[in-house]
Amino acid sequence: MPIGRFVITVLALNLASYVSIAAIHAGELSSLRGIVVDDEAAEYTGQWLQSSKLRPFVSKGYHHDQNTGQGTKTARFTLKIPADGEYHVLLGYKASGNRASNVPVAIKAANGTQTVHVNQQKTPKYIGFHDLGIFKFQADQDAIIVVSNLKTDGYVIVDAVQIVTATEFKLVQEDAAKKPTKVAKKKAKEKPIPLEPMPIFQREKAQSFTQLTVQQLDAMLAQQLGDNNPRDIVEGETFLRRATLDLVGRQPTVGELEAFNANDSSAKRTEAIERLLSSNDYGRNWANYWSDVIGYRQQQPQLTFHNYGPFKEWLGGQLNTNQQWDQIVFNMLTSRGMVGEHPEGTFIAFHQANPNKLAGETGRVFLGVKVHCAECHDHPFIDMPTETFHGMAAFFARTEAKIPHNDSSLIELTSKADGEHKVPGKKEDMQPVALLGIPGEATYELGLPDLRRRATLAQWMVHPQNPFFARAYVNRIWDRMMGRGFFNPVDDLGELAEDPILADIHQALAEHFVASGFDHKSVVRLIANLQAYQRPIEDKSTQPVTTDIQPFALATTKKLRGDEVFDSLVTAIQLPNIAPETAKPTDAIRFPVPPMSTRELVNAAFGYDPSFRDDLLVRSMKQAMFMMNNTQLQKQINSAPESNTYLAKLLVTESDDKAVTTNLYRAVLARSPTEKELVIVLTHLKQVGERGAAFEDTLWSLINSAEFTTRR
Repeated sequence: MPIGRFVITVLALNLASYVSIAAIHAGELSSLRGIVVDDEAAEYTGQWLQSSKLRPFVSKGYHHDQNTGQGTKTARFTLKIPADGEYHVLLGYKASGNRASNVPVAIKAANGTQTVHVNQQKTPKYIGFHDLGIFKFQADQDAIIVVSNLKTDGYVIVDAVQIVTATEFKLVQEDAAKKPTKVAKKKAKEKPIPLEPMPIFQREKAQSFTQLTVQQLDAMLAQQLGDNNPRDIVEGETFLRRATLDLVGRQPTVGELEAFNANDSSAKRTEAIERLLSSNDYGRNWANYWSDVIGYRQQQPQLTFHNYGPFKEWLGGQLNTNQQWDQIVFNMLTSRGMVGEHPEGTFIAFHQANPNKLAGETGRVFLGVKVHCAECHDHPFIDMPTETFHGMAAFFARTEAKIPHNDSSLIELTSKADGEHKVPGKKEDMQPVALLGIPGEATYELGLPDLRRRATLAQWMVHPQNPFFARAYVNRIWDRMMGRGFFNPVDDLGELAEDPILADIHQALAEHFVASGFDHKSVVRLIANLQAYQRPIEDKSTQPVTTDIQPFALATTKKLRGDEVFDSLVTAIQLPNIAPETAKPTDAIRFPVPPMSTRELVNAAFGYDPSFRDDLLVRSMKQAMFMMNNTQLQKQINSAPESNTYLAKLLVTESDDKAVTTNLYRAVLARSPTEKELVIVLTHLKQVGERGAAFEDTLWSLINSAEFTTRR
């Protein structure tokens, strides 16, 4: 095979795929020579994020490591070499100030493996590609190039790998000399704008705080509640459904349920909790939760529709790798750049960097303090001057968000060179003050640049001695898992609104969180192992409101969030997530509204703000109509063999009607049917006389039961 401009051959999963020069993105890249392997053909370990926001790039975009999990992520390119010889190996990436300066790239050649370190903060010399050097390859051996994030100091980018002969490399050099990129020309005309260095998170050591054991917390609860006759814990299937919903956001599968029932170990509940904590669904579930906490009170900018997908993927990865909560929040408050590249900036970007919105929501979401009531005047009910609100807003006075049309991933967070915040009606500049007039307040000087003032606020917020940060977090987690927070609503801590319930327990749990190094899994693990968590659910419908004074002797029911309902439908009946394509712009509709996917339709019906009090959450006609009539859902209840649904396959493989009934109950309600329920279903089967239709009725009834959409 002659060496020249080759058809690009990529070996991945033993399948050959081809990328032609015509597939190269039409941005600033005009042509590529030799063998080019795109990032889409690489094999990845760890969680990488795909993006297409910064150009130039090859094909559809590039991948980056999210600047997390250093030492755990690799991108492996495997290439077939057409002939023995020496070749230049080039790595494609887009340079930026937040990139790693020491990206290790290992090249496996005929004479062994060599590692080259690449500074991705510097612009590649050859139109998006950096020359790694000359390496000898043989045609009968794969050329393997592995990019990793071992000990890197910033974002690692992988776009493509290019291999060229010496002759072709001279042409590459000529291309770069003759055709400087448009970006390079533009930059030559502009004066460089100095950027602040990105803030570095520093965790302060906790003073004199200790972690709790499950036994200690159970004993404290019993003492506080005077619980001399505690109830027995629930049976296994009920526990597993409750824990699976709380930890990973869905009900257990039939297989998980059967494996749990078959386990004779006395530690099987603890083992189940650990299995759920180590599941990737753990991060996905709590990322959905925090996305709801943040998103339900954000306003969509005109002609731009918020897409939380990148944020959920980023946060889920952070939680699954057990990144501490304090650093996660610090990164959310100190992000810079495009949201598509830096999803941690979603909180600020989706509030359009508005200082007033950010002051109110930062206090409410992360500190449990509602300062927004003092935005226009002193707080009407408590001792909070309006300066408390505007002191918080001053931390964001120099933050700016550039809002594009239609694509929220292109929102870019930048910094203003100057500017201060003012209290309405007053001329003097407002100093940045963290919670003025509230215990723990901190005042900072005027004139701080943007990132420094945001980092200052974030570092103060997550400090171990901050009286609000840890308590706000554990209050939310306790509310989600036990059914009611120490403060209700969960975003209003009691010093500013009402007397706390079980204040000593709340404080002890917050100190545990701090002592653990803000390990979010440690809090979830502790609560899930409690006797109080594993006791029978309190039926709110039969209890007077006055039981709020003693709410934690046992957990209480809670409505499932929209994502939990959808993921449980996927688990129960394999409901697919259908995502229609967005309509093309027309003269009449220049910015068409993105159509809702199946998940989004479920969220529209069942979703709610997790910060609301439970007594404000009611079941609606919209929810009932969706469960009864949604076309996609109804298709999954079809019993016809050609429908290939869960029910259809079950009826084909299982001839015992009692076993079919048991499987349907386990699939939908994650429990076995009672003897009474078995009799009802089997009697209905005889009355209908048609097996498929009768079990369709049964499945439809289970899906539409209040039990299915309730955490019990």
